Amino acid sequence: MITSVDKNRTKELLQEMKRKKKLSDAKERSLSPSDLLTLPNKKILIERSTESKTQRQKTFNEANNKLRKSGGLTAPLTNKRVFGSGTKYTSSAKMGSFTNILSSQKPKFSIFDEQTSQNDEDKEENENDDKKGGAEKEESFGTGIQTLLQKQEVLTGEEDEIAQHMVKAKLYCMDGHWKERGVGTLRLNYPINNEKASRLVMRADNVLRVILNISLFNRMHVEKSQDKFVKLSAFEGSKLVHLAIKLSTPNAADELYKALMDAITSRA
Repeated sequence: MITSVDKNRTKELLQEMKRKKKLSDAKERSLSPSDLLTLPNKKILIERSTESKTQRQKTFNEANNKLRKSGGLTAPLTNKRVFGSGTKYTSSAKMGSFTNILSSQKPKFSIFDEQTSQNDEDKEENENDDKKGGAEKEESFGTGIQTLLQKQEVLTGEEDEIAQHMVKAKLYCMDGHWKERGVGTLRLNYPINNEKASRLVMRADNVLRVILNISLFNRMHVEKSQDKFVKLSAFEGSKLVHLAIKLSTPNAADELYKALMDAITSRA
């Protein structure tokens, strides 16, 4: 028969086992952020930080002694907080000496001091050049320049001819139907020595391409068609062609027709 005393004893044993289990679990698991807030853990962190600070100071002193013995520095290094201090790399002797060298160096100039700008230097150089140039003799513009381009005479084949009649016109040629050749100035040229026959020469505007070059001959067919057209038949090489010349006004067409007939009859 189980008494009340046995029940209490069993209950106490169970509670003792649970407490021991909690303690063992707490030892195995790592510290959590909430555990760090407790007072005992804060004390542990403070002790550890004090020990690491003492260790860093000891390492720093040893580095000073080594550098002093080797003759690298005449004065002991001071542990000042400069760029790079307070990090894990300052624990080494080399990095500690580097940060202290940076802290010991001071700038030799101030931003508030008057500085010489590049524009001022350029201005001084220009003034010196002007002074030197004033002493030298000035040369006039354009002297000593050689002309590389030379004017060349272009031969057109009309140098031994005289233009008796010139008129602006449009030229058509019969090739199954009337086709336009171009617009330009029509010239009726007479040879100076009368050794050659008169001829009609026409060049296209702007490009000056020859679009008509025919000789006039006796009994050449020329007719005035409508009001502004003059039609004629001529030879281009050995080929017989039919041409039509359109003038701007009927009077211009009449004058061209008369000039052509005079040139043809003069060769009879």
